[in-house]
Amino acid sequence: SSGINAEWPLRPGSNVLNLVAPSFISVSYLSQAIEMKATLEKFGAQFDLPEKFNENEDVFLKLLPQLISHFPKFLDSPTNTDADIEAAFFSVISMIQLLSQVDQMESFSRNLSNAVFHHPSGRLHLKSKLLGHQLNCYQPLLPSTYHLLINVLKLVRETRQVRYVALNIKQISTWLTRWNSDVQEQRDIYRLLHQAFSALDEGEKAIEALVHLLRLYTTNEAVEAKSDAHMCVISHIAHPKIFVMDHLLDLHPIRALDGQLIFELLQIFVTGDINDYVEFYNANMDFVEKLAVTHEENLKKMRLLTLASMAQGRDELEFTELIEKLRLEKDEVESFVIEAIGARLIRGKINEPEEKVMVSSTTNRTFTEQEWKLIKTKLENWQKNLNAVQENMKNGYYAMPLGAS
Repeated sequence: SSGINAEWPLRPGSNVLNLVAPSFISVSYLSQAIEMKATLEKFGAQFDLPEKFNENEDVFLKLLPQLISHFPKFLDSPTNTDADIEAAFFSVISMIQLLSQVDQMESFSRNLSNAVFHHPSGRLHLKSKLLGHQLNCYQPLLPSTYHLLINVLKLVRETRQVRYVALNIKQISTWLTRWNSDVQEQRDIYRLLHQAFSALDEGEKAIEALVHLLRLYTTNEAVEAKSDAHMCVISHIAHPKIFVMDHLLDLHPIRALDGQLIFELLQIFVTGDINDYVEFYNANMDFVEKLAVTHEENLKKMRLLTLASMAQGRDELEFTELIEKLRLEKDEVESFVIEAIGARLIRGKINEPEEKVMVSSTTNRTFTEQEWKLIKTKLENWQKNLNAVQENMKNGYYAMPLGAS
């Protein structure tokens, strides 16, 4: 039969509960439950228990799920402060943690989360705080935390705030693996992460979550995610700090867009230049004007991308070449190059007297077999140089400090 781990108070450092804020410090688990029952009855709750009962473990196990189902009455009462509700919430979490069977603990934890989330009260920020604390308590050991995370992300999306949890995509990906979440469960989480980060105006994280989502679709399923793929392309093009997009072409839902104007536009931003974009815009003006990014913003990014391509394998670029190929005025060149350096598309410096840009390195817009071969050649040369240095040191051919005899 089910058992209870310990009398209250809980031992510190519990393996399951990471954070506990008890309300009734030196009261037994059953006394806490009975005291909460009496409080909820004042708010109109009715319990399925005989008038007289023995205070034992069986009664506690029958009472606890009823306390959870009636918990929203704390939210209904206008006399309860946020602090009162929070204290009661942590008391229930503490009682759940005392259960010895993990399946019961998971079921009760999930029911508590759902009871709070689905309650129609307008106290969204308090709900967000309560479930955020619950997530911090149980993550990531209980697989049922998946359902809690779903509720937390929905509240972040609705409140446009995240104050009580840290949303880390890498960490959440690890949790999904640990929970053995199936493909649809993972899709639901990444879609909610994208929506939550979008609501928080954290564009790069929203895009990262969207890419994770699209990776979960096979070739046969790709058509199901066409709208997400379309959004992903636009998000990459519109983001002012994202310049490398060739990885999108490996995603099945993106490939499913082949033949559509949005796919043609993506290819221009991956490998094309400003002339390719202008030609596309002139031929598809209505399409571009309806996108969530302006023609002027597209032109600006394509100038930067074209410069990155021009600088590839070059030591210097003439101002006259930049003016001609990037459609710039002469007085715009220096500020444009400074912007490109600030965006880390190129590294170098301006030689103003000679009207040149001295290039030391560039960002690759694509990473093809040719780039891999180039890296291989550089590593081989580096290894040869190291071997030569080691050989010289063995033979005593190395620099002596000044003044040494």
